[in-house]
Amino acid sequence: MRNLFLKSTAALLAALLGLATIPAVASAQEAPTLAEVLLSDADSDNADGFDHNSRDYDIVTQAVLAFPDLTAAAADPEQTLTVFLPADYAFWFLARDLGARGLRTEAEVFTWLVENVGLDTIKAVLQYHIVPGAAIPFSAAVQADGAELGTLLGEDATIGVDAFAFPAKFSRFAPNAPAGFVRLIDADTDDRNPWVVDPDIGGQAANGYAHGISRVLRPIDLP
Repeated sequence: MRNLFLKSTAALLAALLGLATIPAVASAQEAPTLAEVLLSDADSDNADGFDHNSRDYDIVTQAVLAFPDLTAAAADPEQTLTVFLPADYAFWFLARDLGARGLRTEAEVFTWLVENVGLDTIKAVLQYHIVPGAAIPFSAAVQADGAELGTLLGEDATIGVDAFAFPAKFSRFAPNAPAGFVRLIDADTDDRNPWVVDPDIGGQAANGYAHGISRVLRPIDLP
């Protein structure tokens, strides 16, 4: 099942790109869509869409590609979205917390989650990482301490924001530093909550913003 699923997911790439009408290369005047941001490092991946860099976003990319409706939304410039992308190592932490042992590669982590968690649950988790109807840059997120973000998973599935913005006067000492810290509070009361570790990936996309995070957001309170 492992190889069949990975190969079928990789084979979906060209079809989904056509379905979602993602241009092969964005022009200099056009901002990329969130789908293009997700696929921006595809040239360095293997045939199944993975590499050996645990700090990029291959696992979440392959997960999104498994669902044509999510792929189409990420590729639609008429959408307005903010997406939080767990780094590949975040999925390793999740699989470990769910009982996996001895997983060595991104492909093994992805396959273990598909076989042991199931596609329906994976889709729900992905939806919990998408904030519809709002394009939130990091500069706004650090000013949103205490906010509750509604997610695509449903009205009751919200993400809390724990943010600390640096005073503007500090920017002259470190002009290239982030504007502050943002932690996201999920529904699991005893796990380690993720931080935004890679803000505004690719800049402002045509249909919103993507932010890299250090853990997978959990829409339920796991034991």
